[in-house]
Amino acid sequence: SEDQIIGGCNSMLKHQQKQHGEYHHLMADLNADPDKFRAYFRLSPELFAKLLTMVTPKIEKIHTNMREPISPEERLAICLRFLATGDSFATIAFNYRVGNSTTGKIVDEVAQAIWDVLQPEYMPEPTTDDWKAIAEGFKTRWNFPNCIGALDGKHVVLQAPPSSGSKYFNYKGSHSIVLLAVVDADYIFRVIDVGRYGRNSDGGILLESPLGKRLRAGTLGIPEDTTLQGAEDLGPMPHVLVADEAFPLQRHIMRPYPGRQLQRKERCFNYRLSRARRIVENAFGILSTQWQMYHRVLGICPRKADSVVKATCILQNYMRQNGEMQREISQSPTTDIMREAGLEAITQTGSNSSTGEVPWQHEIV
Repeated sequence: SEDQIIGGCNSMLKHQQKQHGEYHHLMADLNADPDKFRAYFRLSPELFAKLLTMVTPKIEKIHTNMREPISPEERLAICLRFLATGDSFATIAFNYRVGNSTTGKIVDEVAQAIWDVLQPEYMPEPTTDDWKAIAEGFKTRWNFPNCIGALDGKHVVLQAPPSSGSKYFNYKGSHSIVLLAVVDADYIFRVIDVGRYGRNSDGGILLESPLGKRLRAGTLGIPEDTTLQGAEDLGPMPHVLVADEAFPLQRHIMRPYPGRQLQRKERCFNYRLSRARRIVENAFGILSTQWQMYHRVLGICPRKADSVVKATCILQNYMRQNGEMQREISQSPTTDIMREAGLEAITQTGSNSSTGEVPWQHEIV
């Protein structure tokens, strides 16, 4: 019967998968060598097992008389391998002896499941107390007071989506979606916005994002203004996100002074701000080093790209908060915050139009 034929085909494919598939040949060896396991999946065996326990209820498929489903462990392995390499679905499908469309569906479903199960714990919406803790971290580690995060955008390059026109075409000459992120002093992603068109500027993306809208509405739970140590005479000052020239100057967004002919006070301020702001660039660097898909032109649709980008961001938080990735970029607090050599070595910054009130930019030196 037709059912028997289909069942026989599925059994043959499953046999080939077990006989020649990468997963069934490698897992035993990888489990015996934690370093190789980490190099292959980017996670330690312990974190892989913990993550598998969390996502299994969302990715496990029902056994039927017609077919034996791919196990949750293999589905997670396929997804992590895509994130770790950025290989095409066809390449991963061949290595694991599964179908091309099956691979694409697995990556999409598992990436979304990773975000769903990890986000509540590893990237919850920051509260007022969280913002205060972040500000303390920037003050202690990077000598910038009242800073509640470093803000920037990163282009994730895609093949041109069909019938998309110039919506995804960015100023670098490629097609992309944008990852907009707020990062704390320990390289942890606190807020992300993924999927905006590559043609839009970082400032425009912030304007349309939930983060930007809540900043303007005053509903982010940002702490009340506080006085700055050593400058009590200025009165209470606002808490700010530090950003580069692509973002507008606002009450809660601080960017460098524009122009070339800057006074020493202004150059000191730019140095201090840039020192805090580069944390988000370092976080993007860690992200793209850990997950090599960021070094590829992703041949997937924008919706699936959104899922895998969110998965890598939440996995980075998951790993850092569980003791992984400690060999990545890290710096200790600077004790002599006014070293003349450091303050003089300030690169020039470009200009951009700015709006809004920032009452204390010229006072921090």
